[in-house]
Amino acid sequence: MKVLVIAVLAFFVRPMAGSPHNPELENAVRLYETGEFRKALDVFLELKGKAPENPEIRIWTGKSYLKVHKWENAVKEFEKSVALQPANAHNHLWLGRALGARAAHSIFFKAVGIARKVVAAFEKARELAPDNLDVRFDLIDFYLNAPGFIGGGKDKAEKEAKIISDLNAKLGYAARASILMKDKKWDQAKKELTQATIEFPQDPDPYNDLAGFLLDREDFSGAMDSAAKALALDKGSKRARLLLAAARIRLRTALDEAEKSLKELAAGSLTDEDPAFEEVYYWLGECYFAKGDKAKALDAYKSALDFDPWHEKAKKQLSKVK
Repeated sequence: MKVLVIAVLAFFVRPMAGSPHNPELENAVRLYETGEFRKALDVFLELKGKAPENPEIRIWTGKSYLKVHKWENAVKEFEKSVALQPANAHNHLWLGRALGARAAHSIFFKAVGIARKVVAAFEKARELAPDNLDVRFDLIDFYLNAPGFIGGGKDKAEKEAKIISDLNAKLGYAARASILMKDKKWDQAKKELTQATIEFPQDPDPYNDLAGFLLDREDFSGAMDSAAKALALDKGSKRARLLLAAARIRLRTALDEAEKSLKELAAGSLTDEDPAFEEVYYWLGECYFAKGDKAKALDAYKSALDFDPWHEKAKKQLSKVK
């Protein structure tokens, strides 16, 4: 949901510390992280049948339903996780996210009612965990994009950004930038993100945030430079690898390296904090298109749409290649 901070999506990415060793659960998690969402869902459903009161399995089942676009089923799983652990902020947060996905795929009048439940879930999560920055970033996104009559408002988003900044100065820059971008104040947003790299020069996250922003603003040289700095600081950063590959593709430089990196990402493991499979395949399609291989580009765009049928850029490029 957030423009900048991808890592805040990482909840229950691994079995919880202290959980009993469960090979079936671990296998299902591996399937999930390699993009085999339907297979993972089948295993999670089987595990849920054996342990219907296990909130961790409910969370994983709900997340898998989201990945296969079964919004109603996902909401039910997260509602059950909330019922099982009503004081757990993560459960409320994921319920809000599932409700948000359901609202986004509903007709307007139905979506309005669902949206009120979204903000209620997020605000309950904030009540339970006021120091949880993930919750506050989701609230910023909601407040910026929802109309006032269902709980949105820029003033509310600015309040959340101030609290984020007080709790974590580095993420405060990203929070303020997201509000500035909503207002299309691009120069001010860039200034915030650039300042974060100055204040935290040894942290890859600000460089990744700046690279993503510059890529969107079509400053591809700047994006490539920032992504390269992020990758130098964290060679395992999959986000940096994607951003660097994307910038190279737009600049039509080092395309073989970009292709290699993207193919490795697509074939590997991607957690919720990493780029989504649809993004990886979209950029792989762009790489093949830049290299003049339309057949491979077509296959890559189709793969992106298999993961996300609503991926607008992939749909647009697919029609162009055809």
